[in-house]
Amino acid sequence: MNDEHLIITVPKKDWSLTERLLLPASLLIGILFDRLIAARFASGLWELAPYAAAFWLCYLAVFTLFYAKRKRWVQWAVAHCAVAICVWCFIYEGNAEYKLLSLLVVPAVLMMHAQFTSGEYKLKDTGKITAAWFSGWFVQPFSGMPAIIGVSGSLVSGGRRPVLKKVFIGAGIALPLLCVLIPLLSGADRVFGYWTANLFSNWDFSSVARHFIVILIAAALFFSFLWNAGFSKRAAAEKSAAAPIDTVICCIVLGAVSLLYLLFCGVQFTYLFARAGLPGGMTYATYAREGFAQTVAVCAINLLIFGVFLRYGTDKNPVKALLAGLLGLTGVMLVSGFVRLGLYIDAFGLTWLRLISAWFIVYLAAVLIICGVRMLKEKLPAIALCALLLLGWYVALGYANPDALVDRYNQTNGYDMVKRV
Repeated sequence: MNDEHLIITVPKKDWSLTERLLLPASLLIGILFDRLIAARFASGLWELAPYAAAFWLCYLAVFTLFYAKRKRWVQWAVAHCAVAICVWCFIYEGNAEYKLLSLLVVPAVLMMHAQFTSGEYKLKDTGKITAAWFSGWFVQPFSGMPAIIGVSGSLVSGGRRPVLKKVFIGAGIALPLLCVLIPLLSGADRVFGYWTANLFSNWDFSSVARHFIVILIAAALFFSFLWNAGFSKRAAAEKSAAAPIDTVICCIVLGAVSLLYLLFCGVQFTYLFARAGLPGGMTYATYAREGFAQTVAVCAINLLIFGVFLRYGTDKNPVKALLAGLLGLTGVMLVSGFVRLGLYIDAFGLTWLRLISAWFIVYLAAVLIICGVRMLKEKLPAIALCALLLLGWYVALGYANPDALVDRYNQTNGYDMVKRV
């Protein structure tokens, strides 16, 4: 299919002022999405329509502010129809079915509006318009993600007090990341959660983390979409590489994350590995029962952080050292998860879910080794190797006859009444 929207472009070095302004605009859209849609979604779809209408009106205002010069009668006609539907949701109280249908119609109409604005399509080019509409949902919100790193890096290049700017950028990345990781680590280890609950007794990190995740994901998706609407073709024509993330920013983000993991690993060595007395009347059976899912989630985030900074960060020695430290701390966390899972299996027996959990921890350990080798050999196709290893690991699990492994273990160790899940 010959469609320029399906091309994933490489960000360039010379970012315009408009592209830089897309960052705060996308962040504003992410905040509005969290407040008007995500926070209201639990109240039910029937009550969501007015808030969704308000959000799409705000999005349309931002879109028009950036691309108002591209005037085409089809673009303005589609936009006015979307505005009319949104206004209807405010005026009329009845006809809940129409409001529910409008939740689907308005974003579909605005997607068409964006494609008519960004592309030089004629009305008879129905095939290209349809392909661009689907690309707007499944490609454009993701293909512009590398531009976020390039634009963010351009904000700290040159100017007065560049180091201070880099510190603010690094802190702006590290703080929300910590707000996501702290509740995950608190759930991964009950002792760590016990101490963080006492230290931050008045802080609701779980709620803050949920809002940060929604805002950041929405802002990133909308930035990629808006950037594709106006700048992807020019970026594809220039085809120049993106500037790496500055060393100061890399050190701040990786240093803050590593410090948090050092505290977490200190708890593991004290209470899990050394078997010191547990606080709060906990037993090791209950201590080991929870936290595996959170540990896996944190390890996955670690690998994502490692991949981003290895690919887009500078190759300075401090950054390499912090990346190596991140891998080492992730290894300690994997050992912690494996030990905790072993305590749980010893207390309650082996099931299919616990077997595949142990199997997956071993796979993650192999991925860590691949990541370590990737730091030494730049040409190593790490992602492809991890994917092939996962496929082979899954095939090996099937041929190992997991049901027989579970039954044999339980019979050998006297667990006759263990549930299979």
